[in-house]
Amino acid sequence: MKVLMMRPSYRPELSGGTHLAIDLVQDFISAGHEIEVITPISSKFEKLVDERQDECIIHRITSCHVKRNLVSRMMRYVDVSNKMYRIALSLEADIIMTHSMPPLLGPLGVRLGKKKKAPVLYWEQDIVSESLISTGVFGKKGIKQKLMFKVAQILEKKSEKGSSHIITISELFRKMHMDRGIDKNKVSVVYNWIDTSQIFPVERNENPLFDELGIPRDKFIITYCGNLGVPQNVEIMIDAAARLQKYKDIYFVIFGGGSREEYIKKYFAEKQLENMSIFPLQPLERSQFVYSVGDVGLVIGRSGTSKNGFPSKTWSIMAAGQAMIACFDLDSELSEFVREGNCGITIEPDSSEALENAIKKLYSDRENTKKMGIAARNYVINNFDRKAATGKIIKTAEDLVKRGRRK
Repeated sequence: MKVLMMRPSYRPELSGGTHLAIDLVQDFISAGHEIEVITPISSKFEKLVDERQDECIIHRITSCHVKRNLVSRMMRYVDVSNKMYRIALSLEADIIMTHSMPPLLGPLGVRLGKKKKAPVLYWEQDIVSESLISTGVFGKKGIKQKLMFKVAQILEKKSEKGSSHIITISELFRKMHMDRGIDKNKVSVVYNWIDTSQIFPVERNENPLFDELGIPRDKFIITYCGNLGVPQNVEIMIDAAARLQKYKDIYFVIFGGGSREEYIKKYFAEKQLENMSIFPLQPLERSQFVYSVGDVGLVIGRSGTSKNGFPSKTWSIMAAGQAMIACFDLDSELSEFVREGNCGITIEPDSSEALENAIKKLYSDRENTKKMGIAARNYVINNFDRKAATGKIIKTAEDLVKRGRRK
């Protein structure tokens, strides 16, 4: 089976879902299938050319448009999506696997499937129309906002109706599709997974990041690792750090990058905090060191974020044996998982005061915090195994191709 995967990022980019794509590609190959990936590349890596990695051919797309603001970001989305489509037209494929980002990729994948008479498997990591509202990028009030929301919904409907099957990442997303009239048998839930053989607890005296970055080993450390974008209200972590300055053995560390990186750095600098450090995202192969820095890992999302995404860093935090504070919608699946596994504390989003209190609670009971970290790792091992998740996606793709060949 020849698989053509069109997605928003791939190695060496450090985007949140890159490690999932790498795992899936490797497992497709291990299952005996051929795979080619078409992906945009940022200006940082624009000199990289097409190549073969681990028996996978990677076609990289560059764009002259830099993501400085919303308009340039949209222009880049259109540019790279069209370029990806043109390259895909020239390639052979038994099945096309598209992604929910960039927003045009799904509809273009549907069009490509019709031209090639190949099934289309839509891998949905985001509900774009919901994210435009919940992240504050757009509201529903003005004409411009309503137009953009409508466009996003149209693109989503084209993707979901035109695709042969949808793989989505939560039961909430599956219900949204069913509410739109999509047959329940057309939508499968495959939660984002974690490879616990790649991310695992590393003792501080064996973790090179402490010496390389000057992070104190003798502190109770709170970490945030991941995207610094609109959905992540990381300011509440900085505000909590400011509130907790009198606790001399509590320390905060951010490993992050993204559209709001410069703003977050400026916000941090204005606070003049001595109990906090900010570092760039680290290479994927160092993830076990990054997620082992803290005693406690944070998942942060603005109110409503659960309607449009599920932070994959959740499983990385758990796999590294960190206790977790989920600053996330309390009625979300993520928060339910944390409570069910006794992996940490769930608090309301957007509240630095609630975060401060949660940190103090874990700080005051270190023994229980350690137990939560152990429980967290056991929870992901038992419930979010890589092979089970990728196996379900691969089996779905195989069935779609077999069904197509019988017609």
